[in-house]
Amino acid sequence: MLNLVHARTFLTIVETRGVRSAARLLELAPSTIIDHIRQLEEELAVPLLDRQTREARPTAEGERFLPIARALVETAERAPALLSDRRLRIVSSSNVGIYMLQPSIADFQTTTGITVETWIGPNPDAIDRMGRGEADLAVLEWWDERKGFSARTWACEPLVIIVAPGHRWGGLDALTVEELLTEPLLGGEPGTGTGRLLRQQLGPLADRLMTISGLGSTEAVKRAVRAGRGASVVMRSAVSDEIAAHQLVALSLRGIALSKEIKMVVPEALPSTAPAMGFFAAAGPERSYPVV
Repeated sequence: MLNLVHARTFLTIVETRGVRSAARLLELAPSTIIDHIRQLEEELAVPLLDRQTREARPTAEGERFLPIARALVETAERAPALLSDRRLRIVSSSNVGIYMLQPSIADFQTTTGITVETWIGPNPDAIDRMGRGEADLAVLEWWDERKGFSARTWACEPLVIIVAPGHRWGGLDALTVEELLTEPLLGGEPGTGTGRLLRQQLGPLADRLMTISGLGSTEAVKRAVRAGRGASVVMRSAVSDEIAAHQLVALSLRGIALSKEIKMVVPEALPSTAPAMGFFAAAGPERSYPVV
């Protein structure tokens, strides 16, 4: 099998007209350069360099090999670009993709020059897309731990209870679980990321929550809460603008720290040089991303 490193060495000798100059350019010892040429000549069974002249000139056989060597080396150098379109396909659960992920994607694109394509939707659909190989990386509110993938915690996002400023709880900082059970709760139904978390944290009491489903999105939930239809439990990042504008009031749940571990998932077999691994290697959404 022809060694591409040896072919590159041959080209460098011919271009620089000498073994020592080639050694300096390739940062190799002259003896290594000579050994490369010896092995290449043995592989091809012909002499490639004329040893009778002071300058390293190709023999007739070497002249015929030159265009072949150039084509081989150029193809090898172009192979990574030909095989990779240098894009990163990310799927994300709705709230994470809308409220948390965009600054990190922008930083990654600026730092690496890699185009990021995103799909944002329900967490189960994002998982299914990842499982079908339609994405290189997923950022999720929960992960089902299926085989063949590596998952890590990307961020720990606090959850808050939100109400309208004129709500009876509008002047409070925190609620008890018992108080939360007395108010219609918009969203957080079973099957959602928030619903799963509430059932983990509250246990049997979660069955007594007066959840109202069907609003379809966090934006719709926020509008309904502002209109006075009830309370909701949402990620703090999803309501930071409304809280700053005094359109919503955020409360904590007394004695219980509600937070979501946002998971980042990649295929186990992904090469370490793949764009997704550069994103995956970051410790959290506040970190910058290495060039890959």
